[in-house]
This record gives sequence, structure tokens and C-alpha cells, in this order.
Amino acid sequence: MDPNGRGAGFRAAPVASSFTPDTAISPPGPAPRPFGLPPDDFDRDPMACLSRLGDEYGDVFTFATGRVALTRPEWVHWVLARTNRETRVNPPETPRGLRRRPLIRDRVETWMAGRRTAQWHRLGRDIAERTDPVIRLHLRRFLDAAEHAPVRLPDCERVVLEATGEVFVRDLEGDLWSLLVQAADHLLPQGTSPIELPEWMSRFARRRVRANDAWIEALVAHVQMRRRSRDPAVLPSDLLDLLLDARDDDRPAFTDVEIAQTLSINLGNLYAVGGSGLAWLLAANAEHDFIRPEATDRRDWAGAVVKETLRAYPVIALTSRELVEDTVFGDVSIPAGTSVFISSYLLHTDPRWWRADPSRFDPARWLADEVHDQHAYLPYGAGPRICTGVHIANAVLETAADLLLDRTVTAWRGPPRPHWGSIMRPRRFRVRVVPDAR
Repeated sequence: MDPNGRGAGFRAAPVASSFTPDTAISPPGPAPRPFGLPPDDFDRDPMACLSRLGDEYGDVFTFATGRVALTRPEWVHWVLARTNRETRVNPPETPRGLRRRPLIRDRVETWMAGRRTAQWHRLGRDIAERTDPVIRLHLRRFLDAAEHAPVRLPDCERVVLEATGEVFVRDLEGDLWSLLVQAADHLLPQGTSPIELPEWMSRFARRRVRANDAWIEALVAHVQMRRRSRDPAVLPSDLLDLLLDARDDDRPAFTDVEIAQTLSINLGNLYAVGGSGLAWLLAANAEHDFIRPEATDRRDWAGAVVKETLRAYPVIALTSRELVEDTVFGDVSIPAGTSVFISSYLLHTDPRWWRADPSRFDPARWLADEVHDQHAYLPYGAGPRICTGVHIANAVLETAADLLLDRTVTAWRGPPRPHWGSIMRPRRFRVRVVPDAR
């Protein structure tokens, strides 16, 4: 048994080690390829590639120049929990001279400040609870319509936005809605290729920038209109109100553009991530045969189905952080500036960390007292950058799972397969939903 975790049952404290950056070894890994690219199979299936390399090299290994993967729960949690301290988010760079307003995914630090100031996690939970009847109404109509026309991924994305968009902007409608959908559609990744063409070489990138610019311009105008009419004596009813009310001493904490960018990040994630989560829930119901135990409450079972869906099909399957300083994992030293890649998908499917076989889709596992090792289940991330929509996402998915208890879902084209990217989306997704016979 080695310090990197090769072999079942090995446990180690995160980062703590008798090794130091001076005495630890460099991370193992395959021979470097030209231009520092990852192995050929990374683009085709990054999870299978990283799993193969983990079996060969252990729980910490390099797979491309400046890129290291970690696959132990305590190490992964340490990296996420230290965001903004020992680690940081490394957003994509736009070529100098071509920089425009940030794309939906780019404004990281502004939103980090906004969510702290507005205490968004607590208020997000409260608002999600208040809007639960609206969520149920939209999802019921959506599933009823699915009896007559097949459901596709864009349908899931739009219904999630319709059901919960008002949590962020209560009057998201008309041209503002249309521009958001156009920008979000262009946001979705083309794939997992480690090479991204500059905007001047990519027609797709230019369209994405134009769509985002139009959306941000409209959203800034909407923020300005709301600011003029906002009465601070009235309790906030959405995230836009919260950000408008935030103060830095005697002045507003955020400019109109910063508020628009913050809202844009969250609405884009709600559309793309939330929509994919709902699609995977429908796909799981179509692909797997599971029945609620008679003694289990509907609400408890719906929660178990959602947890199992997020375990087997985590929408954010792969993410990364950049190390701020040299760090030791086991007996391996990783230098500052390295991008550390971590995968909830690999954690969720590694039998070392789960009490029952993780290769089986089994919602009943979540009815047990002990399900997995600590930090082995991270569907929404962890630390200060944990998903801001966790309460809203759970409200949507648990409501949908409850409604599906009285319905049968059938896949039209066989079980969907993952389309790997920054968002794991079901490929060739198409299902039909039919009410059960009474």
C-alpha cells in the first residue's frame, strides 16, 4: 500500500504529511505529449481517461503540462474549501485587445462579494421555499404536456428557468427573457478540448460574444430601471433587490454593470446546470427500474431519488482550482500555479468510498444511516464557491421526483450518454412522460 492511495481501504489525512515540498516527489503520470496536451482519450471521455490514469498512478497524478488530478475525497474537499486562500478559481482568459464585457461565466470575484454581502444562501433558501407552489405548478404543466410531445434538453432548460427565474429577477420576461435564452444557449461548451480558439478565429465565439453583449446591455438597463423605482423600506423579493440594497458605508456596494454580471452568472447557471439536472432525473427514471418501498414516505423517497441521480449523473463532473502555494498531497509535491482538477463523478463512482456498490443506481442506499465516506459526495461542490443555487435546485428536482412517482418515463432513443464538457449534459436526450393508470 503506498501513500498515494493505491489499493482499497487506504485512508490518509488531507495534505498533512511528514513530507515537505523539498522532500516530496513530483507527481507521476504518463509521458508528456506535444504542446503539453492530455492523452488522446481525454477529449473522447475525460472521466474514463482520468479513471484509467488513477488506476495506474494513484490518487494524485499529472495528465498534462501544468495539470494534476486528485481523486481522494479529503484532498478534493481541501482544495474546494481553501478557495480564495490556498487555491483560487482560474477563469478563462480572453486575448488582449479582444476583451469585451465578461461572458456569463466569467465574473467570479464580483459574485463572490455579492453572495457574502447579501447572505444569499440563507435568503436563497427562504425564497425557494416561498416559491415552491410556483415551481410545482410549472413542473406539473411541463410533465402533463410531455405525454403528447417528447421532452428534449432545451425543454428542461426552459422550464427550470420559467419555474425559478423569479428568485433572481422577479420580472424576467419579454425581450429580457429571449436575450437570456440566446446568450445561455451560446454559453454551453462545444466540448472538452483543451485548445480554445481565439475569438477572431472562431465564428462560434464571435456569435457568443454578440449574444452576451446584447443580453448584458438589456440587463443593465433593467437594473437601472429597478434602481430608480426601488424603495429600500420594502423587503427584497429577489436577488436583484438584495444586490441593490447592499451598501458599502453610505453608497451602493455594486454598480449597475456588476449587478447585471452577477445576475447573469446565476441565471446562466440556472438555465444550463439546472436544466441538465432535470434532464438527468428524467433519464434516470427512464433507464432504471426502482420502486418506492411501502414504508417510505413520498417526500423521503423523492429526496433519495434526487440524491442518487446527482451521485450517478453530477452535472458539474469536472472542475479545477489553481494552487496559490506549493502543496503536498501524500508524498507528492504540487508547485504553486498548477491547475488541480477534481471530479465529483470519480468520487461518486469509486467503490472505496461507498458502503454499497456505486455502479448500481439504487436510491434506497440513501435510506441507510451510513452511505459513504466523508466528503465522497459533492454534487454541488464545497467551500466558499459551493453552488449558489443548491436550495433552488433541490426544490426543483425534489418536486419533479415527487410528481414522477405517479408517472412513467420512457426513452425514445435508448439510454442517453454523457456529453462531456464543463457541464455534463445528456446526449441525444428525448423522453416521453405518461401518467400511470389510476
